[in-house]
Amino acid sequence: MIAATGEPTAERVSRAPSWVPVAAWGFGLVAVALGAAAIVAVQADALSRVLGGLSVGVGLGALGWGAAGLWLDRTPLPRVAVSGLFVGMGVAVALLATAPGRASILAVALLLALGVAAACGIVRGTRHPSPRSSLWGLVAAAALVTVVVVPALGACQGAALLNVDGTVLPVITHEGH
Repeated sequence: MIAATGEPTAERVSRAPSWVPVAAWGFGLVAVALGAAAIVAVQADALSRVLGGLSVGVGLGALGWGAAGLWLDRTPLPRVAVSGLFVGMGVAVALLATAPGRASILAVALLLALGVAAACGIVRGTRHPSPRSSLWGLVAAAALVTVVVVPALGACQGAALLNVDGTVLPVITHEGH
């Protein structure tokens, strides 16, 4: 990169902390689960299916972004990533407002927490690049994200199976077939 004075300058690499791609994976998993639940819910209407499709798309993008971040050992497209996180958070909140209202409040709250944490980590990494990622940092981040994401995934399934009167529809098993 050449400065305005004509002298070469060192290009700054944006490197978020090692936990950020893992948080993006957690965000992506919850966003995909919310979207899938909105698409297949018993009382799903056209708006909730469209929002569900958007949520699935944003979630898949977050999963891919997290993988690319670990693969490249830097933060790819930080502005686009933060924008995608905020779009995903907006879609999740909009899913709560749809007519069937089958999005899990717990899952949306955890998605918002993961999205804000990941966005803050990305912004921090652009201003103050982190050193190379460590294995123990990734293990700790994976454990923490797992503790947060697993209950959210269960809540998404429960919200998709709710009937209008608040009862849960039975899951029919096909034993003996």
